[in-house]
Amino acid sequence: MTAFPESPPYVGRLEQNCFLVVCTDGPNSAEPRKVHLAGHLEHVEKNWTRYITAGPVREPGGEALVGSIFLVLADTLEEAKALMNGDPYITCGMYETIKYQVFSNSIGQYIGGKIWESIEAISHRAAGGPTDDLSKGVSK
Repeated sequence: MTAFPESPPYVGRLEQNCFLVVCTDGPNSAEPRKVHLAGHLEHVEKNWTRYITAGPVREPGGEALVGSIFLVLADTLEEAKALMNGDPYITCGMYETIKYQVFSNSIGQYIGGKIWESIEAISHRAAGGPTDDLSKGVSK
């Protein structure tokens, strides 16, 4: 097991927006997953630096895949969608729903700590305040 500091260190925010892309499989998605696996893997490997992380999801205790989650780095929503639209898993129509949301990488081992230096520095966001640094270039 990896040893971590007791308290997370401060790390800077990401330069780009991060989009959480939640894809839910449609009925009969197992066959398209199998058919388009090579193209999907080629796409994500080619663009691996654009993902914070990505992978399939299952129901707790289940074996069958029920969707996929992607954390995508992009300047705009349109750019994130363009990246995703290059993935055969998206273009083959196997996902019943695809949802995009702006995501703030705030704490965790993947980012190496936390993005706030103090509670005062982020309290306005928790109360629904301005998030200009998170929404720059994001169009709905």
